[in-house]
Amino acid sequence: MTQKRRSTVDLVVIILACTVGIVVTVSVLGVLVMRVIHPGADVSRGAEAISNITTTIVGALVGFIGGRATGRWEGQNGDKI
Repeated sequence: MTQKRRSTVDLVVIILACTVGIVVTVSVLGVLVMRVIHPGADVSRGAEAISNITTTIVGALVGFIGGRATGRWEGQNGDKI
């Protein structure tokens, strides 16, 4: 079995994404359970928090990937954008 060496930045992003994924999953399950147990309960704040977290993380990951792609492009071509 071959081992792949990942950079520290890749590992940090993977760990962050997994952590946020677990937190968002548990939060969604909590909101759903709350909705089932107490149908009249207001879960809008929980849903809004989940939405904000998801939007922030997706934006951060898109920016990170865009920055890495730009850095690799500059490294290959020797140009700066």
